[in-house]
Amino acid sequence: DDDLRIGIAELNMKAGKKALDGCDHETAYSYLCAALSLLPKDHWENHYDLSLRLGFLIASAANSTCHYDKAIIMLRKIIEKARCLDDQLPSYILLSQALHAQGKLNDVYDTCSAILTELGESIPEWYTLSKSSVMLVETLKMYEEVGDKWLEGEKTDDKTLQTTLQFYNVIALASYFCKSYSMVVYFTCKAVQLTLHRGLCEHTIITLLQFTSVVTKDENAVQCYRIAKGAMSLQERFDVSAQIPELYFNFYGRIAWRFEPFQAGIEPLRQGFEVGL
Repeated sequence: DDDLRIGIAELNMKAGKKALDGCDHETAYSYLCAALSLLPKDHWENHYDLSLRLGFLIASAANSTCHYDKAIIMLRKIIEKARCLDDQLPSYILLSQALHAQGKLNDVYDTCSAILTELGESIPEWYTLSKSSVMLVETLKMYEEVGDKWLEGEKTDDKTLQTTLQFYNVIALASYFCKSYSMVVYFTCKAVQLTLHRGLCEHTIITLLQFTSVVTKDENAVQCYRIAKGAMSLQERFDVSAQIPELYFNFYGRIAWRFEPFQAGIEPLRQGFEVGL
């Protein structure tokens, strides 16, 4: 009976989600795969929402247990079966992370570039160092014009902004390894300009920290440190628990040491490491 099988599949998915939330990724993967095995062959056609949620949970569990090939296979299946770009976007983000873990940085770059283009962003083939220097100055000026008061502004529910910032953050990191420094500056500046124009969201913090960790030099260090400190203050307004490793690494590992006692960053870096595990 299909209804009974679907009901049991949903119970397994619920158990898998609970295990995943508790960081028991192997157990989660086992429950979730059991749920998938109970679905009928036409589940993507007749149980679309369930298939979408279950598929992404399986990919997340596989990715968290370093089964990147399995995660990528499932994510590509979701992307193939998804009915619209909005349903594909979470899988593209996780796919980029899985590819990055495998060292396939050019694939990460190409994936993010394609999606950002679909989201209406402009991705240049190349960017000169002189252009990136001008863009950096413009971005710092834009931040100064809105002032630190901007950090106290209203939060936005703009889902497109949140998704776009995520892809900019991923492509900037990939560019650091497979493209030029000027491209990294371009992407981090674009992301900051975007959130300055469209508002604050949960990905604004890492956007500002990634930007300052990339562009900080002796001549702008004080300004960048102030921007980074302001970004860290936003932790009180957003649930960024999943981003702690990246936030702490960028702030304490790449920026704060210039102005704060080095030992002050040891405990936060340790916390970030433990959360990442």
